[in-house]
Amino acid sequence: MTDWLVSHFDLTPEQIKVKKIPPRQSTLVLGPPGSGKTQVLIQRADYLVQSQKISLQKIRLFVATDVMEKFIGPEVKSLGYPEEIVTTFDRWCHSLYVENISQDLPRVYIDGRIDFKKIHSAVLNALQKNRDLRKNLEFVLVDDGQDMTPEAFKVLYMVAQHITVFADPHHKLSKESASESQIIDTLKLNKVKFFLQGDFRSSRPMAELASFFIEDENFRNAYLSEVRFDDSTSEDFPCCIAPSEEKELRLLSLVVRQRLVMKDKVGILVPTNRLVHRVAKALEDRGIEAEKAIPLSAQNVIHKPYDFGNDLPKITTYSMARGLTFDSVFMPQLTENAFSKIPLFLRHRHLFVGITRASKWVYMSTVKGEEFGEITKLKSAEIEGKIRILDKI
Repeated sequence: MTDWLVSHFDLTPEQIKVKKIPPRQSTLVLGPPGSGKTQVLIQRADYLVQSQKISLQKIRLFVATDVMEKFIGPEVKSLGYPEEIVTTFDRWCHSLYVENISQDLPRVYIDGRIDFKKIHSAVLNALQKNRDLRKNLEFVLVDDGQDMTPEAFKVLYMVAQHITVFADPHHKLSKESASESQIIDTLKLNKVKFFLQGDFRSSRPMAELASFFIEDENFRNAYLSEVRFDDSTSEDFPCCIAPSEEKELRLLSLVVRQRLVMKDKVGILVPTNRLVHRVAKALEDRGIEAEKAIPLSAQNVIHKPYDFGNDLPKITTYSMARGLTFDSVFMPQLTENAFSKIPLFLRHRHLFVGITRASKWVYMSTVKGEEFGEITKLKSAEIEGKIRILDKI
C-alpha cells in the first residue's frame, strides 16, 4: 500500500471546503501541481458516499491513465471502497460500448489497436438516442480534467447527475483537450469556480527549478507565489552530462542505488515507452530491479506487473507520470534524439510535470554532444543557482 493519502484532519481549510462542496451542482476545481487535487478527489468521493448514502455502483473516479488508476486504487481500497470505482474514461466507455452497442470493437487500421475516439463518439450517439442509458451515475469525479476532450465532457454530462472536475488548464498535454470555457459550457456550470492554491509537495528549490519550464511569465510568477517556504537545507539538484550513453546509464544505476539505500521512493521518467523498456533493461543489467509503469498497450509479452505499494523504482513516461508522487525523480536521456517525437509545445510541460513529481530531489542526465535544446534552460537555471551541471565526469 502507498502512503501519500493524508487524513481529513491533515487537509487545509481550503481543501476541506472543496471536499465538502454541496452536491447540488457540478463543479470545476482548478489547482497547480502539488496543490492536493488528487488527495481532495479521493476525500471528496468518500464524503459524497458517506453523506449521500449512495450505492458504490453509482460513483466513478475517472483518472487520466491506467498507471494512475493503479496508483490511487490502493488508497481508495484503504477507505473501504472497491478499487473498481477508479477507472479511466477509455476503460469505462469500452465497457459501456460492449454492453450496449457491440462486442465488435472499432480498431485503428494501421496497427489494429482499439480506436477509442470512435468508441467515444459511438457512446455519445447511444446516449443521445437512448434515454435509459442517461444519468445512471450519481457522482463522477474527474482527475486531470484538462486532458479530456469536449466530446468526453458531453458524455459525462449525459451520464452523471453530478460531476466534480479537478484540472490544471496551464498544463494540458493535448491540443484536442477541452478548454476551461468548454468544460464550463458543456457541464452547464455557473461561473463560480473553486481554486486549490499552493504547492504542498515540492520544496521551494524544486519549484523554482520547475518554473524555468513555465512559458507564461504571469503564471510563472503566480505559481512561485504559492509555493511553500522550507527552511530545511536542500540538496543540490545535479544535471550530469556524461561522455557516452554507457557512462550515463552507469551513473544512473549508481545514483538510483544510493537513493534506494536512503529509503527513497524512486521514479524514473523518460519521454517514450521504448525508452522505458531500454532503461529498465540497462538497470537490470547493472543489478537493479525496476518496474515498468506503462499502459497495457505498451507492455510486451514478458511484462511483469508493477505495484506502487512496494519499494522498487518505477520507470514511466512523462505523460503517464501525471498525478504520481515520488521522493526522488530521475530524468535521464535528456537528448534531442530521445525527445524528437515530442511536439515542441509539450516539451516544457513534460519537464515541468516531471520535476514536480518529486517531493525531495531531482536528478537529470544527458550525453555530451547529444543534449536536447532545453539544455539552455538548465544552463540559465544553473546561473541562478537552481541546478548544478556536471560535465567533467
